Amino acid sequence: MTRIFRRIPAAALLPLLLSASAIQGAAMSDDLDALNRVLPPAVAGWTKALPPTRYLPRTLSAYIDGGAELYLSYNFQGALAVKYKGAGEEEIAVDIFEMGSSYDAFGVFAHSRESIDSAVGQGSEYAAGLLTFWKDRYYVSILAYPETAAKREAVFSLGRTIAGAIPREGALPPILGLLPAENLVPESVHFFHHYIWLNSFYFVSNDNVLDIGSDTPAVLAKYKPGGGSMFLLVVRYPSDARAAAAAALFKKSVLGGADDPRELKPGRWTGLERRGGRVAVIFGAPDEAAIRGLFGKIKE
Repeated sequence: MTRIFRRIPAAALLPLLLSASAIQGAAMSDDLDALNRVLPPAVAGWTKALPPTRYLPRTLSAYIDGGAELYLSYNFQGALAVKYKGAGEEEIAVDIFEMGSSYDAFGVFAHSRESIDSAVGQGSEYAAGLLTFWKDRYYVSILAYPETAAKREAVFSLGRTIAGAIPREGALPPILGLLPAENLVPESVHFFHHYIWLNSFYFVSNDNVLDIGSDTPAVLAKYKPGGGSMFLLVVRYPSDARAAAAAALFKKSVLGGADDPRELKPGRWTGLERRGGRVAVIFGAPDEAAIRGLFGKIKE
């Protein structure tokens, strides 16, 4: 089963996401069948169990109990679950998730990553028998637990096979290009378009105080200037008016109505800047000067 880090309870969110994705996931792409066909009948002593299981938005929660909301919030289209059986109860679980776009596939992958590797696909991570990677609009999880050298070899073999069968690479979310490179912690970059995931990375409020939704791409990243650290959030809105309203709501709800940065906790400053349809917020800065300095480096 796919590992999910930093997930917060979102049971109330699931019905809304199911409704939003029902039309998109009504017919699963034949490309998932094509990826299943390239998977070998056996690998390093493990035999492919047939048939594979298919999942749509309305059935995903039956497979990932309590975790379906993550995928649904990234425009989940369909999934293919393939098992490889070994001796006794041992198995290798291959899960291929088809998302709405390469932006969404990257978002799901970046949601839980703790390191950066390029061994498989457009970005991958391996730990304790679990390989995850993304390529184009696909997010893939391959789990063989407990880990052994033989299982690791089989997991990477399957991963390379799947990645090689995906014909093209997908684009990264354009909003990532606004992040300043200096002092950025690359593995901390998270892309999303639902406010609940902002709170899973950096808790701001139980309410949607920045009006983040499906039409507002957002990126959150950690910066470590000197010995400290702070977080930069950038949100792109479909209009200047929407951005202005979101900025006003945040200032009222979080900054106490102030236009200037505020020290919300001792030694931890928060500030907001709006330019047209783009809103940037910095959390946990050591002082006001650090906020203004990072704001000045955001790309346009």
